Amino acid sequence: MGVQKYIARVKEPLRSTRRHSSFYVGLYSHTWISFWDDCWGIVQDLMRLNRNKLEYYLRGMRAMELILSMF
Repeated sequence: MGVQKYIARVKEPLRSTRRHSSFYVGLYSHTWISFWDDCWGIVQDLMRLNRNKLEYYLRGMRAMELILSMF
């Protein structure tokens, strides 16, 4: 679904094996969702202050939608 690329760095340029397994990424995505629920207001305030990060914020929102659709 393309979520692994956003949530965790699966493969590094000079590394021949994957850094994290799909299982690890799934567990980490659950933690990521919990963090997002707790810090929603802070993230919104930061986006208002630093608009040049909006592209990454929107990518994160898309990844969040994909993760939530799996549960």
